[in-house]
Amino acid sequence: MKDRLESFIRNNKKEFDQFDPPPALWDKIEKQLDEKFDLSQAGAKKGKVVRLSFLLKVAATIIIVLGVGLWGYQYQKKESTELSNIDPQLAKQQVHYASLIEVKRSELKQIEKEEPQLYSEFSSEIRKMDASYQKLKSDLPGSPNQEETVKAMIRNLQIQTELLTQQLSIIEQINNVKKEQKNGTQQI
Repeated sequence: MKDRLESFIRNNKKEFDQFDPPPALWDKIEKQLDEKFDLSQAGAKKGKVVRLSFLLKVAATIIIVLGVGLWGYQYQKKESTELSNIDPQLAKQQVHYASLIEVKRSELKQIEKEEPQLYSEFSSEIRKMDASYQKLKSDLPGSPNQEETVKAMIRNLQIQTELLTQQLSIIEQINNVKKEQKNGTQQI
């Protein structure tokens, strides 16, 4: 079969030579190949863009769902540990003692310049009590008996109030002694 094809080509060589392709034919073929190549690349790019767009939508959805879930969890946790939800009376007491403590702390702060060492000692005692209070407060959400924990928190605030009252009384006594010494010195 190979010999037949070769002999046919040799015998008809002149006829094959007279059919040369037009000069612009290769340019046309090249142009069409370039267009097809560009379209296939654009299609591939479009496919990548579509996939990327889809992935971004999925990621955004996941982020939104997680955000709403976390917000709901925090809200639920906050609701369950609100003192007013546990016992409204205890919540009122907590607010009362907390405001008393703030007033007394501001009074105590006034001696900081005059008696820095005394202020430092008094403040360290209050910080210890406050640390205990914060510990109780952080333990409240996981506490099996939240009402008892709240009662312990309020007891802590009561003790802080009593301690601040004693400290302010001591400061007042010191100031009275200083005044008496000043008056005694002036009379001499």
